[in-house]
This record gives sequence, C-alpha cells and structure tokens, in this order.
Amino acid sequence: MSWVGSVPAFAAAAVVLLGPGLIALAPLRMGILARVSVAGLVSVVCLGGAATVAGALGIAFAAWYALAPALVGLAAAWLIRRASPARVVSPLTAPPLAIAGAWLAGAAVIAVVALAGVAGPERISQTYDNVFHLSAAASILDGGSGSPLTLRSLIETADAGIAYYPSGWHLIAVATSQVSGASIPVAFHAAWLAVAALAWVPGVAWCAQVVLPRTRRDVAVVCALFLAAAFGAFPYSLLAWGTIYPTFLAHALLPAACATGVLVARGAAEAPPGRRARAILVGSAALAVALGALAVAHPRVLPTWAVLVAPFVVWLLAAVVRRGWCAGGSRRRATVRALVAGGALAAAALAAGAVYAVGVLGLFDEPLENRLEGPQAAAVQGVGAGVAQVLLQQFGTGVGTVTGPAIVLAALIAAGIGALVRRGSARWLIVAFAIAAALYVLAAGSDGAVAKLATGVWYKDRFRIAASLPVVAVPLAAWGAVALGRLAARATARGRRVAAFASVGFAAVAVVASGLVLALTGTTAAIAAVFAQPAERAEWAVISAAQQDFFDTVVRETVPADQRVLGDPWDGSALTGLYADREPVFPHVNGQWDADRLALAWHLEDIEDNPDVCRALDALRVRYVLYDPHEFGGGDPSGNHFPGPHRAVEAGLFERVATDGVTELYRIDQCGELPAG
Repeated sequence: MSWVGSVPAFAAAAVVLLGPGLIALAPLRMGILARVSVAGLVSVVCLGGAATVAGALGIAFAAWYALAPALVGLAAAWLIRRASPARVVSPLTAPPLAIAGAWLAGAAVIAVVALAGVAGPERISQTYDNVFHLSAAASILDGGSGSPLTLRSLIETADAGIAYYPSGWHLIAVATSQVSGASIPVAFHAAWLAVAALAWVPGVAWCAQVVLPRTRRDVAVVCALFLAAAFGAFPYSLLAWGTIYPTFLAHALLPAACATGVLVARGAAEAPPGRRARAILVGSAALAVALGALAVAHPRVLPTWAVLVAPFVVWLLAAVVRRGWCAGGSRRRATVRALVAGGALAAAALAAGAVYAVGVLGLFDEPLENRLEGPQAAAVQGVGAGVAQVLLQQFGTGVGTVTGPAIVLAALIAAGIGALVRRGSARWLIVAFAIAAALYVLAAGSDGAVAKLATGVWYKDRFRIAASLPVVAVPLAAWGAVALGRLAARATARGRRVAAFASVGFAAVAVVASGLVLALTGTTAAIAAVFAQPAERAEWAVISAAQQDFFDTVVRETVPADQRVLGDPWDGSALTGLYADREPVFPHVNGQWDADRLALAWHLEDIEDNPDVCRALDALRVRYVLYDPHEFGGGDPSGNHFPGPHRAVEAGLFERVATDGVTELYRIDQCGELPAG
C-alpha cells in the first residue's frame, strides 16, 4: 500500500480522535483551537470509558461505543451552556486563512520529516515496546478487552484482577482499523499522523494562546502552529525511541491539558465571589476530563503536567495571597487561614507520597545506585552537554545519534525568554521551561542519587523528559517571533500589520531551517532505520517480509483458528496474532507468565517425560510451534527466557509441516488430539 492509499485510514483516525469530543462539546461556545484541542481530550476519555465498561461486561470493544459517553458529555455541556450562555472559551480573532495555512504547514512538515524515509504505511516499528503495542491492538481487534484496567493481563497471565496499562493509543488504532478496514500497522501510522496533526499542533497553539500575554496573542498563535513542527524532542524522537506510542499520545495531549489547568485555576481565582463555587465545579469537571485523558493515554505524563503547571499555580496563589494581605481586615485573616490550610494539605500530600514511595514502592529497599540501571536510564553524556543541547535545541534521535543544532529555533526561544522576563504575568513560563530543562539535563547527564530521585518517576528516561520541553518551548519561541517582528517593524517604521507578517515570517523560517536540520542530520534517518524491514531473513529486526508472508499464508491456513501458536517471542512469533490471526502463547518478549506458559518456555523439550508439558499444551490449546532462528535486537540482555521451543525443535521432537527456508512450522504429535473445548 502507498501512503496515498492510507488516506482513508487517516480520515478514519481523525473521526475517531475528534468525533466523540466534538459531539460532547457541541453546545459550548469555543474558539476553533480550543474546541479541537479539548475534543481530543474528551474523545480519549470516551474511548477509555467505553472500553472499560465493555471489558467489565465481557463484550468486545467497538468504535461506536464511544458515542455513549459522548452523549453524556453532550448533556453536561448543554447544562453548562445554560448556566453561562455568554461564556466563550478562548475566542480567536486571527484570520481563518492564516490559522488554516499555518496549521496545514505545521502538520505537513511533521509528516515529511517523520515519514519521508519509511517505505510504506504497512511497515512496523521493529522495536521492543512495539511488539507489545501491536499484540495488544491485535488482541483488542480480535475481541479481547481494551479496558485500561485489564490490558496488562495480556502479558501478566499469572495474576487475576486489575492489571492497569494505558490503552488510549491501542483503542484509537483499533477503532481506526474498525472504521476504515485498514490493517493494524496502517492504522498505527494513520493514528500517529492524526494525533500529531489534530492533537499536538492545535493543542500547543491553544496552550500558547492561553499562557501568553494578550497583546499580539493571535499572531503568536499562528506562529505556534508553525513551530509545533520544529522540535526534534517532540513529536519525532518518540517515534524512533521505544517506539513508545502511548507516551507519544499522552505528550500530544499534554499542551491541551496544561491549557485546561491554567484556565481552570485562573477562572477560580478571578471569578466573583457569587460565582466562584460554579467556576470551581465546572473547572473541576474540565480538569477531571483533561487528567483522565492523560491517565488513559499514559499516566506517567501526569507528573509532567504537574511540573509544567505548578509554576503558574504558585504564581497565581502568590498574587491572590498578596492581594488578600494588602486588603487587610477580615480578608487578610481569611487569606492567612487559607494559606495555613493549604500548606497543611500540601505537607500532608508530600508526606503521603513519601510513605507510598518508601512503604509501597520500596524506595530504600536497595541502594539508589542499584536502581534505574537499564539502557533507557543510563547517563550518556555530561551535564554540560545536556545544557548545550537545551540551549541549541539539539537532541537525540532515538538510535544513538544527535541532530545538528537548530540555531534559528534556539534564537527564537531566547528572544521569547528575553521578552517575557519583563512580563510579570508570564515569567512562570520561563520557570517551567527551566525545570523541564533541568530534569532533562539530570536524566541524560548524571547517574547520581539526586538525578535518580528527581527523574525516577519517568524511569529516568531522557527521551520522555525531553518530550515535555516543546510544550513550553513552542509558546516561548512563538513569543520570540512576535518580539522580533515588532522590533523589525519598529526599525523600519512600519505598523502592526508589518509586525505580524514579520513575526510569522520568523516562525516560518525557523520551521523550515529546523525541519531541514532534522531531516538531514539524523531524525528522518533514525525513524527510517526503526521501520526498515529485511526482505528474507531478520537478524536484528523483529520480523522479515518473508516471515510476515509465512505467517499470513502458511500459519493462517495450517493452524486452526481456535488454537494458539507457540514460539520464542524474540524471533517474531509474538506477532502471529497480528499477521496470522492466531493468538500467540507469548504476545510479548517480557511478562509475568502463568505456570502453564512457564512450563512451555522452559521445559518443552521434556514433552515425552514430563506430563506437565502436555497438560500445559492442552490448557493453552497448542499443537504448533514456530521457529525462526534469530533474536531481534541481539536478544534479551538478561539471557534467554524461552529456551524450551529452541531445544525441542533442535532435538527433532516435532514434525515439520512447512518452511520457507528460514521460518519453520512444526506440529506437536506427542500429546494426541486437543480435547474438545
């Protein structure tokens, strides 16, 4: 399939991502960027809620289920509109053509930089994390539960009960496949493009609209729509690193969630006393939706949201306290009481967090230097290099390389910081950027205890932390473009119109320059490498094209539909659910497996002497073994945890029924026919 042929899948992904939210928000008066951005949040909540209910009822997920919570949201929005008929959320006065043009340009740059090197929409990311994501989506499409409360049970078969894993990404992809008929790999690409173009680009522009000063705000919004495509740290790096699609979705929704948090806090603080309770009630509902969307997408981004919004909340509280203190009398006393109560609540929350970290998570059960030792957590450079990367907007690509510096983009950020230093109401944005930058520098440049404590909630993963920087850097760069545009107009003695054109011009130049840097110095090549697929034999890749065809033809035709397929998941057999519509015994390379699966993983070669092996094969309904002698990515660093299939096949215990010269399918005859069931 060509990229042009995937357009219907992209259209379906757009409907899935925005449809439920637009229905729910229909009664409200909102600017276009606010409406689209919040619609993405609402849709993810609707999908997650619908999948949770379906999972609890034991029924398969279907895309249209999201309409039920959307209609509930529609009723709630109608009540809110009745209560505040004149309220308009983030009205936008910028010319519609300017908004549309900048939006399309930003989305187009993202698509080209990210996917120019990928051969086609049916290619998959050949990475560790993506094995699980593909298997999870295939399982949901095949009738498995898509509930975030149980999705992890796909790889934690040993324990019953709640097994939380954020399913927002998988639900969007599955719904896209259901609506369009596209395969899961095509749906993944379509969903990625839809999220980038319809959640990230408008979301970060709306965030800029909310957080920047009112003067020339509309110009800054147009600039932000361009600049959303300029940062290597996001959205590009998470497509090569991982590939961690759920984290990508959560970061794409993060700007809208941050804007919601700022608006809610500002509305509660500025509401007249008689309307404050209503403002808090409505704001709490909006905040619940925003944070719920992040939880369904990936809850590890919730602390990121808190880090980015906290400086604004602190600044706002300081302003409220200052006004209350200066008012004197009863208002001062009320302010002091509120301050004491708030401090007590904050202290209690910190104490509860400390107790949880120490008592439940076992923070000090072993020395900190022995924690977070994986490759994603290891420091890869010095602290100075991290500082330089933040200043020059020069980040890792995900495959061990670093892009060239984005000088024009870095200059816009510096100009924005310089311009906002004089704006007391927006200095908090600089603080938020500095905090996120410091966390990145620590994660990438230090393995010390302080770095691990500060960044452990993000697995000390420099790519996850770097992805948060553009949320605040885009508004900063947009304001920098506005500031430089005003300087240019002043220098030429021209008016506001020239300043606006100059500002947008600076932003456009930055996007083109940054896009070229990313495309030519590693980002496009890194993504292409991750999605490359060998034709005949896989060595470091998960699966070759020939192996994929073998699954789609031989395995599909030979293995009965009610049976599972056994194999070492490190050799591609984890993807039989995706390509052969036959559930794999091991849908991922790592998991907490039940006793039957462990028996097959470790002792399959004992099939003729150990009756537990046949009992496990019967319980899991297995009579076929796949064998492809390779381990993607060099195999499990901790050693082979699936030696049973290898030893059994190499001992000649089973009957080979098909091979393409590399991949082989074997039939297990020692246990007789499968019992009926």
